[in-house]
Amino acid sequence: MVITLLSFLGFLLYLSSEASRVFIPLLTEELGGTPLAVGLVGGAYGFTYFVASLLFGRQADLRGRLRFVRLGLALSALCFAAQMAAGSVVALAWLRAAVGFALGVVTGALLVLAYENRGGVGKYSAWCAAGWIAGSFLAAVLRHYRLIFLLSALACLLAFLLSWRIKGEVLGAKINHPSLWQVLTRHHRVYFPFFLRHLGASSIWIIFPLYLQQLGASKFWIGMAVMTNYVGQSLLMGVAERGDGFRLFRAGLGLSVLVFLLYPFLSSFYQVYPVQLLLAAAWSALYIGALNVLLREGEGRGTAAGALIGSINLCGALGPLVGGLLAYYWGYRAVMVFAALLSLVGLWWSWRH
Repeated sequence: MVITLLSFLGFLLYLSSEASRVFIPLLTEELGGTPLAVGLVGGAYGFTYFVASLLFGRQADLRGRLRFVRLGLALSALCFAAQMAAGSVVALAWLRAAVGFALGVVTGALLVLAYENRGGVGKYSAWCAAGWIAGSFLAAVLRHYRLIFLLSALACLLAFLLSWRIKGEVLGAKINHPSLWQVLTRHHRVYFPFFLRHLGASSIWIIFPLYLQQLGASKFWIGMAVMTNYVGQSLLMGVAERGDGFRLFRAGLGLSVLVFLLYPFLSSFYQVYPVQLLLAAAWSALYIGALNVLLREGEGRGTAAGALIGSINLCGALGPLVGGLLAYYWGYRAVMVFAALLSLVGLWWSWRH
């Protein structure tokens, strides 16, 4: 079935991105970077991911999904491999920016292509979460940065080769797809709360490995903490798809507030694992709920998906900067309280409007 192949492509893509991402903050520090430099490297990646997602999400509506899936996978393989040459913080920032742009080309197009071949996103998203699991696990096992980057490149290369087995994309009739602004204003109750929640989350994730390291975690246990979240997601994504979109979305916002408030009270890294399972429930409800609302309309799905992924990665650009600054002046726990407050405002907005 085409959906199974598309889901496997998602698995390989997310394996690649997650394996490369997990230890980027630690690599930045080892290259001589400060907490602020950690934020700048993460921000470069997130900004180019954001730009490419918006640009190519719209193009996927106008010109078809499959060509951008293949283009993005090929570019991603090259950029992941190029990370092996990073010898300074500046070089790493440029290379992560290239990776972000390549992923922005493919991610939204692949998501919508999967949706249109099944009418849902649960199975595909569960496979993507499984890719996150595999990526974080393999990163924890391999530990050496160059081996991890090589693994990411090879996985994307395999996905690119397999994408040529997809032959049957059917383009709809030429219609006037809604503009990006029309999509954003129509669904502001989703996009704005989602943006606030993910801005807070991204400010945490950039310093999260350092926070866990401060609590006594090794690289292996840091990878396991990330993997625990993804295991939960892979189990819950398919179940969450059956729920009502807006109810799921608001539940995800509420659970996010709780998770972000629990993080500062950890006294040992072992305590993070049950919280990570709660985080998995929060993200599954939030993400699947948002997609169910945004993609149920037939027009402009590429634009809608690109805007959501763009929002995630705009937060990926801004969040590390915010997280780096807050951590530099007030410590890691201040970042987590900030994230909880943003999610709370997002929950209010989704009800108020």
